[in-house]
Amino acid sequence: MDHNLTLLRLASSLAAHATARQGLVAENIANADTPGYRARDVADFASTLEEGPGFAARTTRAGHMDLADGDPRFEAREVAAFGAETPNGNSVSLEDQMVRGAEVRQSHDLALGVYRKTMDILRTSIGKG
Repeated sequence: MDHNLTLLRLASSLAAHATARQGLVAENIANADTPGYRARDVADFASTLEEGPGFAARTTRAGHMDLADGDPRFEAREVAAFGAETPNGNSVSLEDQMVRGAEVRQSHDLALGVYRKTMDILRTSIGKG
């Protein structure tokens, strides 16, 4: 049994990533008419998991993987949809931001689903399910 409950930590990190990303999407939408504002986003969760600090995969025994303690830092980077730049230097495309918002919602729903199912399994294993 995995005493570290790595799956819950992974779901927690996915939820934190979705939260950071949603904040940037909201900021981008709020500044859609601000001259010179550049749209920002964080790297996708998969690349953060593979390359980011806070996750160091290690094998504990054959067939098992564990993730190191710590939360990844989600740093904002400039992004722009093709053709979104306006004459005043703003790079926010509302259509692109709405798509990103939908992706964030899916990620957050996935994290909550993993939490829910993991808790169901834990309850069942102790006879409370």
